[in-house]
Amino acid sequence: MRRIHVVHVLNGLNTGGTERGVRKLVAGLDAGLFEQTICALRPADGGEPAGARLVSLGQTGRGIVVHRLARLFTQLRPDIVHSRNWGTIEAIPAARMARVPAVVHSEHGRDLQTMGAQPWRRRIFRRLCYRWADRVFCVSQELRDFYAGQLKISPSRFGLIANGVDTRHFRPDPGVRAEMRAKIGAAAQTLVVGTVSRLDPVKDHGTLFQAARLVLQKGTDLQLLIVGDGTEKGRLEAEVAAYPELRRRSLFTGEVCDVESWLQALDVFALPSISEGMSNTLLEAMSSGVVPVATWVGGNPEVIEGWRSGLLFSPGDAVALSEHLAHLASDVAWRRQLGVQARERVIARFEIGRMLHSYTQLYCELAGHQMLAHPVFSQA
Repeated sequence: MRRIHVVHVLNGLNTGGTERGVRKLVAGLDAGLFEQTICALRPADGGEPAGARLVSLGQTGRGIVVHRLARLFTQLRPDIVHSRNWGTIEAIPAARMARVPAVVHSEHGRDLQTMGAQPWRRRIFRRLCYRWADRVFCVSQELRDFYAGQLKISPSRFGLIANGVDTRHFRPDPGVRAEMRAKIGAAAQTLVVGTVSRLDPVKDHGTLFQAARLVLQKGTDLQLLIVGDGTEKGRLEAEVAAYPELRRRSLFTGEVCDVESWLQALDVFALPSISEGMSNTLLEAMSSGVVPVATWVGGNPEVIEGWRSGLLFSPGDAVALSEHLAHLASDVAWRRQLGVQARERVIARFEIGRMLHSYTQLYCELAGHQMLAHPVFSQA
């Protein structure tokens, strides 16, 4: 049987949750059933993806790329084109121009420019593109409701496919934990609080810094770990350097290739974002048995059961975040219980096998293939 050729269109292939999610998807889908290509509109750094060939258009400005994409799709002759987020929405009319049999679009999150009410031209174009797509879905209920409200269309127009995590790869490892904590100089009693994300304004690292200062001022033994890179790195490093007590207790790692090892060093995973779709690093931290403390935005409340598998707080509320951190520092038994329950929550609802099955089912349906008994990741 001929394999189903899927072209995944991304704005780029650098640091970001959507990009990491696509890498997991193309590596996890059955190579005997799918042929996959990733088309990056911008120069694609970050290495060749496992399970897919990479094509980059090398776009550096904001120019219209519909015709370039249409030519590429005509050459590749895919069965399905799958675009993601506003940055690649032009792939939908391009795919129609190239007579691609099936078109999928999905929404994975918002940045500061797409959080509020959108300009009317953008809303009209988005509605047209959604109409031209065969399937449109979101990764969280909150995103679905947001776009349904913005565009004044029924939420039933959107499907839902939640992100997933490989719970066999992201799991507690006492040996690696001891090694990583020794590497950063954290004592056994030190509360290591960290976050893994691109360094972008929407992630609001400043609230985490303020909360950490409040906790340190109370005499709590706390260490801060910032994993990731991005446009805000220089500014954030300068912000931390302005406070001596925080500077001595903070480490910026930059981009890392072994996120799973750095997560092992943490007691608490903090996600102070102003907006989220469904955070892959949140799922990975919970799968690793790390207690999550996240803002009450996007898909976070759909992942975290408050006070059972993690804690939630309002965006920008550094005081509430500091109180959560102080409570977790003072009650080790409760912290460990939350970490166990965080992992149980991910295994039950967000194991990667569920996600891969959903995508396989979607693509097979659109391509007119009957789903076969192809293996996917099993529950850990």
